[in-house]
Amino acid sequence: MTSSTPRRRVTIAAAAVAAVLTTLSLAGCTFGPNEQPEAAQQRIDFPNVYAQEIAWGECDESFGMPEPFAQMLADRGAPVESFQCAMIDVPLDWNDPSRDETVKLAISHLPSPSGDAKEALFSNPGGPGQSGLSHAFTLTASEGFTDVYAAYDLIGIDPRGVGLSTPVACESVSSIRSVNLATCADANPIAHSMGTSQAARDMELVRALIDAERFNYLGYSYGTVLGATYSTLFPEQVGRMLLDGAIDSGWSSLTGNFDQAMAIVGALSQLLSDCGTLYEQTSCPIADPDALNTVKNQLDDAPLVASDGTPVPGEMFLHYLISGLYQADGGREIVLDVSSRALAGEQMAIDFLAEQMAGGGAKVNLSGTFVKCHSFPADPDIPGFLAHIEDAEIPALLNGPGVNDAVLREHVDLSCFALAESGDDITDSFTGPAGDPVLVIGITGDHATPYARSESLVRQLGNAHLLTLQGNGHGASFQGRSTCADDAATAYLLTGALPPDDLICTDD
Repeated sequence: MTSSTPRRRVTIAAAAVAAVLTTLSLAGCTFGPNEQPEAAQQRIDFPNVYAQEIAWGECDESFGMPEPFAQMLADRGAPVESFQCAMIDVPLDWNDPSRDETVKLAISHLPSPSGDAKEALFSNPGGPGQSGLSHAFTLTASEGFTDVYAAYDLIGIDPRGVGLSTPVACESVSSIRSVNLATCADANPIAHSMGTSQAARDMELVRALIDAERFNYLGYSYGTVLGATYSTLFPEQVGRMLLDGAIDSGWSSLTGNFDQAMAIVGALSQLLSDCGTLYEQTSCPIADPDALNTVKNQLDDAPLVASDGTPVPGEMFLHYLISGLYQADGGREIVLDVSSRALAGEQMAIDFLAEQMAGGGAKVNLSGTFVKCHSFPADPDIPGFLAHIEDAEIPALLNGPGVNDAVLREHVDLSCFALAESGDDITDSFTGPAGDPVLVIGITGDHATPYARSESLVRQLGNAHLLTLQGNGHGASFQGRSTCADDAATAYLLTGALPPDDLICTDD
């Protein structure tokens, strides 16, 4: 299912669009020189937000740039003195032109240090729920990104409901997820319009306000969903689009969530197996996922306790290990070492673990959950899900073996239906841009966005090319891990050149 509004606009007859544009042009409306029907229609429906001028100012602490962070970026060569930030107005609901309410969107403009940039590059780090401002700031000093930054001005955006952009702010009132979602949405109107299509339309507005001719984009993880959604809605506006750690339109479905859970267990198994060899740890008390499941249950019954009284139950310990899967080898070694010392009762290690998990680790926060719920299919297709998992070798860590009620209670999660707008986003398939092909990067051992989902996204987009990184972890390009991936990404963003079909990158 897809939202009726996006589908209506995407498939509207060309003749009808032409008639509308002609009529409104005679009435005095003006459009960007290269705006195609869907982009122009959005401008017609919401003229007030397109009439605003961006009041750029300093990117200071109020925009997530405290002095120590700014100094760190400057020390690494970033031109922080030229960074600009602003708040703009965006419609509360792009799907309803009759409503005039607006919300705030935090954006940044980071001029290229070369002074020669002729185009802008938008970016998003994923989550959903992570700050696009912080991501763009960090990119300016990222290893391997120098040539790209010399060619582009960078644009960062905190997606609606996230970070500084009219954020959702709620505390849990129940242990029941659907109750928390319903009560939070009732108190935060923005929750009802936090779907990815709404965020993509926000990006199209920013593109127009900064007079960017094309929408060039670098997205990671959930950010690949955001890029693919933009491509589906505004195919003619897309310039060069790189989607790294990619997932397809079923990312929030029952099947998508189960596949990710299985990939996480597979990656944990590899991490634990490599503890004493690849990671050269002298103490590896957990041998495999079954042993990890035993430890998890033991800690649920008798949690470790930090010096400040914070309990460390099995779920927290498990998610600390999962957070290590996002790290390069050095970070993974630290996670394994801390985990071993914490299980041995070392107080300093327990305290460190609890401190690291204070913000939830890699778990999606409530604002990110609202984004996911908009993409949770209106028809969850439970029979199809049952067929999908029928022959899966479900580990004990996921309540296996076999398909049983414990597995189904965990993975047939319909709590998103607590949000009335659940399923109003694009959930069936994406489509590619009208011009240059999209470059998609998939990592064979990626736990967060399984490689098969990257392959699926390429098939959905059609006009796309897959680059494979043989390795583990999440995120390939400009992460300081693979010169091969960095070179391919740089060549594509600078010239549009695609890597050879048979190129398989590895870590350095």
